[in-house]
Amino acid sequence: MNHAARRLAALSAATLLPLAGLAVPASAAAIRVPPGAGSPALEKMRREVGADVPCWRNITIRSTANGRYVTTEIGWDGGDHGSLRARSTTAGPWERFTVCRDPESGVTRIRAQANGDFVSAELDNAGARYGLLRAQADKVGGWERYYSNSPPGEPFSFYARHTRRWVSAEVTFTGNQYGILRARATSVGAEETFVW
Repeated sequence: MNHAARRLAALSAATLLPLAGLAVPASAAAIRVPPGAGSPALEKMRREVGADVPCWRNITIRSTANGRYVTTEIGWDGGDHGSLRARSTTAGPWERFTVCRDPESGVTRIRAQANGDFVSAELDNAGARYGLLRAQADKVGGWERYYSNSPPGEPFSFYARHTRRWVSAEVTFTGNQYGILRARATSVGAEETFVW
C-alpha cells in the first residue's frame, strides 16, 4: 500500500462524510477538505500553497505549557493587531485556523479564520517582540512559512523558516503579553509543544 493509500485508509468519518455529501457531526472540530470541495477562502489558500497540499479548516491550537487555546487578537490595534496568544480557555471564532501542510516536507501555512490573514513571524521586531506571530499577511512569503513535525490531530512543534527557531508560548510573560507566541526557541520543551 503506497503512502497516499495509507493516508486515505486512515481518514476519519469527519473527513469522509463531507465528501459523501453527508452532515458532519458537531463534535468534529477539524475537517480535512479535499481540493475543489472547500469554501472560496480555503480554495484561495490552497492555490497559494499548492493544489496537492492537504488543508484542514476549523483547527484549534492549544499550548501544552498552559493548556490554553491560541487566540488571534483581532481586537488589538496597530503593530499588535492579529497577535497570536495562548490565552483562551474555550475555542470560539478567534481560536480557529486553516492549516495547509505538505506531508512530505512538513512545510506548513497557517491562516487565522478570525480575519482571513496568514500567520507571520515578525522578524523586524526587537527585544521581547522579536519573532512575534501575527495573523496579518494577505499572501504567503518567507515569514509565513513554517515546518511542523505532525499533521493536525496530533501533538506538534513548529519551526519558523526565517528565524530558524521553534515557536514558543510565552507563559512566563504577564499582562497582555501572557501566552504570546514567538519564534525564538533553539530547542523544544513544554512551551514549544502544542496540540492541533
